[in-house]
Amino acid sequence: MNDSVNQRLRYVLDIHFDHKTGSPYWLEKQKHLDLNVRKEIRTIDDLFRLGAMDENALANRPIEDFIPRRFSNCTEYFIAETAGTLGRPKSTVHRHDEFHLAFVEPFIKAAQRCNFPTGGHWLFIGPTGPHIIGQAAQACARAMGSGDIFRVDFDPRWAKALLPGSFAAKRYLRHIERQAQDILEVQNIVVLFSTPAVLENLSENLTPEKRQKILGIHLGGLAASNEFMSKIADSFPKAVILSGYGNTLFGMMPQLHYDSRTGFEYFPLGNRLVAQVIQEPEDTFEVNLAKTAEYEQRGRIVMHRLDEFQLILNMVERDTAIRIHPPQHIKENGFILDGIRDPKPIVNEVTKVSLGLY
Repeated sequence: MNDSVNQRLRYVLDIHFDHKTGSPYWLEKQKHLDLNVRKEIRTIDDLFRLGAMDENALANRPIEDFIPRRFSNCTEYFIAETAGTLGRPKSTVHRHDEFHLAFVEPFIKAAQRCNFPTGGHWLFIGPTGPHIIGQAAQACARAMGSGDIFRVDFDPRWAKALLPGSFAAKRYLRHIERQAQDILEVQNIVVLFSTPAVLENLSENLTPEKRQKILGIHLGGLAASNEFMSKIADSFPKAVILSGYGNTLFGMMPQLHYDSRTGFEYFPLGNRLVAQVIQEPEDTFEVNLAKTAEYEQRGRIVMHRLDEFQLILNMVERDTAIRIHPPQHIKENGFILDGIRDPKPIVNEVTKVSLGLY
């Protein structure tokens, strides 16, 4: 693991585990484990000793429990909630500067690499409300030289409650599409930001002239299949397509490479976000956090968010992926840590993932 990320880890552990000014959740965790974390946890490879992140704590405890007491007077932060795919929605906080590093800076770096369009109007079709992706869409658009974005809001929690393929689910999707079509028929939209499921259906109802005007497509939410990528490239022949992998809790890792044979490759920017790939059977949540997968080996994704304002360690994700090296040419752009290739959700009776709109 890159030395800078271990230095970053020790830095944030000093903040969150300070016995006077640290975060209540992590100080309680330390006491329960009978560890001196600041002395005994020195590298990413040591984190397994803390065990898996308690997801229920993020859903059931107040946000103050995760913010170091030294920042108790800070009001420059965003509050956000997850979509609740695997149960009760989880709350999180992003200090404004760390929000930029988590969601905006990675997009800008990737967008510059692939000549994503600058300026012009964006249409965001996705969750707003308590979901941070809407704020990220606005911030990314502004960073790329655009103004306020056009929006079509949908509620991922309601979408997940609808039976896939049911009349209600189809009706809700059509409701979203009609609003988007109304905007696209009148406004000069240059960039679309939405999920593959929404964009695939929307593309079928747009005229060739409207599709020709789209110069950029940013994908979020569900994973995009090779079939979708081929179809969307044909439907929007002038568009640069850029995908992101991430979530509300951590931020995003941008797509830096795509190949129809091997899938998407995503990398974290800098040293605040770590995506580990852990060896384990693909059909279980039982993971051994000490067993890191070899390069080019598939395993369960485990995320670490190394922020001053909120620390999240050993979060076992619902996806598997292949562990990959960062090539030298992307290291020069700040993508210095291992990445993931071809992430796929585990769908079984344990996860009960709803693959609908989001």
